[in-house]
Amino acid sequence: MSRGLGDVYKRQEIFQLKQFQAVAELEHMTRAAERLNLAQPALSRTIRNLENELGVPLFDRDGRRMRLNENGRILLRYTRQILASLQDARAEIDARKTGTESRIQLCVHSATALLPQLLADFLAVRPEVRFEITQRIFGETEQPSYDMLIDSLVGDEVLPRNSCLLLREDVVLAAAADHPLTRLESVRLSDVRSVPFVSLRRDRPWAKIIQNACNEVNFSPRVVAESDNPITLCDFVRCGVGVCFLPSRTGLPPQTDGIALLHLQDFAHVRQLYLHWRYSAYLPPHIAAFRDFCVRWFASLAPADRPQA
Repeated sequence: MSRGLGDVYKRQEIFQLKQFQAVAELEHMTRAAERLNLAQPALSRTIRNLENELGVPLFDRDGRRMRLNENGRILLRYTRQILASLQDARAEIDARKTGTESRIQLCVHSATALLPQLLADFLAVRPEVRFEITQRIFGETEQPSYDMLIDSLVGDEVLPRNSCLLLREDVVLAAAADHPLTRLESVRLSDVRSVPFVSLRRDRPWAKIIQNACNEVNFSPRVVAESDNPITLCDFVRCGVGVCFLPSRTGLPPQTDGIALLHLQDFAHVRQLYLHWRYSAYLPPHIAAFRDFCVRWFASLAPADRPQA
């Protein structure tokens, strides 16, 4: 095979894997074809050819519904690794071409209150690194455009791949320092059922986490105001607009005067703060340096700053 034909064949193999991944993740031929902007017959032919080449079925079929079987799950695992490694290589080459080897695109869904000090401390030792910060939420079918993500989970959920735990902290109820709840010896859910709440916008990750936690105990907060800014929420709490569920450390602004943190006796939840990186096989040195720094930085917080689970 000539070099030109070989290159075409390799490109076709990569595209074949991308098509397989789309069908595997969506479990639906039509939706996968729409995502890839392909005709459905062409996509169906690709999947059949791939199965013929491997000599095994990859899906259990039920009409248009496609469910991965064990063979398909094995191939999907390796497909993700191959495509992720290819994306990593392209990103590193592009960075070298554009002179952005030391840029970190950091998406922050959690711990915004600690972010300024974290970056200041890191840049003091790695001043050549440049950060681009976003809080954008990516849809399920979108390809996230970031290098690293700071996000959180409640409870003991398993962290995503390519992630490390930064901090475990209690979920608490923030109230104005002179709120009637602060005069109770202990606070229970029954004490707050009629109390007005303020919350992050419902499409924000933290709001969804709290809503799921409340659903588990059949509790629906009476939300009177929403914001997409955690600092604004704390201002609402301080002024008595409402109370708010917050992570006990990373959800608070630097100035917490006028805010009391209350532990509900029958709402014991722990928030896991984690750092995720999109690279799979090879981690660029500046990305690895920031990951390692984050782990050390959060571990070095004083015990008072790291509530016990």
